[in-house]
Amino acid sequence: MIYLKMIALDVESKFIQPSIEILNLRIDEPITVLTDLLIAIICFYAFFRIRRIEYMGRVKWYFKYYFLMLGLGTACAGIFGHAFQYRLSEEWKLLPWVLTLGSVALIAHALVEVAKPLVRPGIFRFISLFNMLVFIIALFFTMWTLAFSPVKYYTIYGMLVVVGSFSYYIFRRTGSRGMLFLLAAVVVGFFASLIFSYQWGLSPWFNHKDISHVILSFSVISFYKGAALIMDGSVIGP
Repeated sequence: MIYLKMIALDVESKFIQPSIEILNLRIDEPITVLTDLLIAIICFYAFFRIRRIEYMGRVKWYFKYYFLMLGLGTACAGIFGHAFQYRLSEEWKLLPWVLTLGSVALIAHALVEVAKPLVRPGIFRFISLFNMLVFIIALFFTMWTLAFSPVKYYTIYGMLVVVGSFSYYIFRRTGSRGMLFLLAAVVVGFFASLIFSYQWGLSPWFNHKDISHVILSFSVISFYKGAALIMDGSVIGP
């Protein structure tokens, strides 16, 4: 038997999603879980599609495992961070957070690698090392504080500063359509983060988390399209 169990709404505001129970198993934030899994399915699809692209090199490796880690991260977020968080300790939140950090680091390195032929070797080495340093710092503070804020700030850095700026730079230098898809993905992702941050929701059954997840699914699709176009040889050689 399936029935709804209403959770009290926060006075100040925000749409807190009701739980459901299925065969005496309580599932918190069910729509949020479903939208997390939607992103994960898209990521796994992109991972397997990129594996089939006939291109050998670091760029393919970075993009491929970006989608895999992001897919695992969003799946774990849905299951451990939302559905069954009430049964788990706070430390379980680290799993999706660390996977998310890793995915952002991978796509940032992918863009730096694509830009490698277009920048001086010294600049390439500096940016690569700096990106790695920022990732290590974000990972350290995430695990030390058990807070989401380092993940949020590193994602902003990785997506806006690195992926956004390099996509624009490479597009200006090469005219690659793939970069337009990446830029579109960054813009869509930024819009989703605004909805999440300001908690703009429609109802408890479709709150700010759900809306941002649905929008992020389009961002992931755009990232996949961009990555596939980049590896067709229009920007980087075989």
